[in-house]
Amino acid sequence: MKNVVDNAVGLAQIWPPFGLQVVATDERRRIELRALRDEHIAQLAGVTPEDIYGTDVPEYAFSWLFGQPPVWAGAQFRWGHRASMSPQEWTLDCGVFLDGQLCGVVDLRAQNFAQTREVETGSWIYHRYQGQGIGTLVRHAVAVMCFEHLGAHSLRSGWVVGNAASAAVSAKLGYKVYRTAVNGPNGPDGVELPVEDARLDRKDYQPGGVRVQVSGVTPQLRALLGIDGPGMTG
Repeated sequence: MKNVVDNAVGLAQIWPPFGLQVVATDERRRIELRALRDEHIAQLAGVTPEDIYGTDVPEYAFSWLFGQPPVWAGAQFRWGHRASMSPQEWTLDCGVFLDGQLCGVVDLRAQNFAQTREVETGSWIYHRYQGQGIGTLVRHAVAVMCFEHLGAHSLRSGWVVGNAASAAVSAKLGYKVYRTAVNGPNGPDGVELPVEDARLDRKDYQPGGVRVQVSGVTPQLRALLGIDGPGMTG
């Protein structure tokens, strides 16, 4: 009988997102984006409003931070994204790593990417890492990966009116607000608040001095994300 270990298949071979790596570097630091694995999901369990916002929690804080959800809720949420991933609709959950430490999360979402060629993103960084330019590096990493390696034509993001930090980072990269809508729930009371939605077209992207390297966009990952579907030209 052959040794089972000798025949083992790497996780990245059976789940292509695990092979993705995006490295962004500026004059001060280096970060990596990698698909969340189970050990990272465990690290994220129990995150509190103070962990993300500090002691002065704003009214627009993520509503899922409040209350007492079951301990397995976060894992089920992330696992659900994996289980339902398809070329027609996908959510790619990535961890942000600084010096090997998980310091935040960025989620990429798309529907019928082969036709829309648009990706929506959302992200957060632990409060203790904020103010160091990490959030800006994350957005550059995502932009280069999506525009140059996934063949996207545009990115979308949004922020609650009053979230000056998110608005400033978006403007720095070239995002343009195209509408103001109402979003809810927010904060501990689940209130609805005005949100500015913005889009970044590939031609408007401002890379600055950030260097980004992307690896792991394999034929298998391209198939899973619908990159090479009808209408795609790269």
